[in-house]
Amino acid sequence: MTYGGGRRSHDRQIAESQLSELQNVRVLLEEARGLLRNLAYHRRARLEIRIGEALDEVDRQIGELRADRR
Repeated sequence: MTYGGGRRSHDRQIAESQLSELQNVRVLLEEARGLLRNLAYHRRARLEIRIGEALDEVDRQIGELRADRR
């Protein structure tokens, strides 16, 4: 095995780990979105916006990691 091959394998493992972590974050954000229903309207609206922004960012990062794996 060459050093370059080992490095690619290591980089792939890191990317897989990051992807898994981002997918877990996404699940938690979706769960938080579901819990918002119990909050007062004005608080819920602000949090929905923030969670939506966070989900968009996580989705963007997941897309980048998947593109890098190709």
